[in-house]
Amino acid sequence: MAVFGLVHEFEVLIRNAIDRELGDGQPQSPIGMTWLMDFETLHPWAVKQVAAAVERLPRDVPLTRGRVVAGLSFGFWASLFGRRYEQLWRTRLHHAFPHASEGRDGVGRRMRALQAVRNRVAHHDSLLEVDVTAAARMMSTLAGWIDPAAAVWLRRVARVEELVARRP
Repeated sequence: MAVFGLVHEFEVLIRNAIDRELGDGQPQSPIGMTWLMDFETLHPWAVKQVAAAVERLPRDVPLTRGRVVAGLSFGFWASLFGRRYEQLWRTRLHHAFPHASEGRDGVGRRMRALQAVRNRVAHHDSLLEVDVTAAARMMSTLAGWIDPAAAVWLRRVARVEELVARRP
């Protein structure tokens, strides 16, 4: 549970940082007027992921950018750091990580590694062969690249290292 909670907090931080940058000045609705449905920003696969997230949302509440952002998978967010998004990184996305000591590839490598950990946790797979302490540190590093105070906060709420230290 400690790893899942940490991944959850981290995922919210990542998606909000990305949306804050890419959605700067954009409305909450209609989402067709936002970066989420912009084929110049996102590749067709990613727009399909957005459409699928929209389909999963309940119809009885207003459709907003924030609700769609919250409904997108960790895999969607990790994909934004692939090679196909090099131009997006250079022009806009790097601003979501103003304190980064590495570029798109470094962020992407860490996001893919964390996606694997997240998937293991979410699917209740064994973590015995996973270095969860390293994963927690990786999340802290990325959080610090967004905002150093976020890294401090994430380390404060994380219980992973404490629990690993008590493991028999």
